[in-house]
Amino acid sequence: MEYKEYLQSNDWKNKKKVKYKKPRKCAICTATQNLDVHHLNYKNLFDVELSDLRVLCHRCHFLVHNLMKQGKIKFKSTRHHSQFVLIKTAVKKALGILNKNMFAY
Repeated sequence: MEYKEYLQSNDWKNKKKVKYKKPRKCAICTATQNLDVHHLNYKNLFDVELSDLRVLCHRCHFLVHNLMKQGKIKFKSTRHHSQFVLIKTAVKKALGILNKNMFAY
């Protein structure tokens, strides 16, 4: 099964639904509109763990993929939390909000 086919599968739709049940906001900038579910790794499409997934807005999701293509995000660890810290830092830097706590009230 190809990636695009997997995105149409019941397995992916169910996992996406579970991720959307949690607070529906971007895990980087806290936007609440135009949300996607991002895979932290694509090593095994058929055994995706919920811990491999993060909810991101379209803007942050696009930036993650763009920064990875440019080689500006490189993982030294396979731990999900460590990978996401690198992603979040790189995207916030690209957006010019590196020192801003987006979750503060």
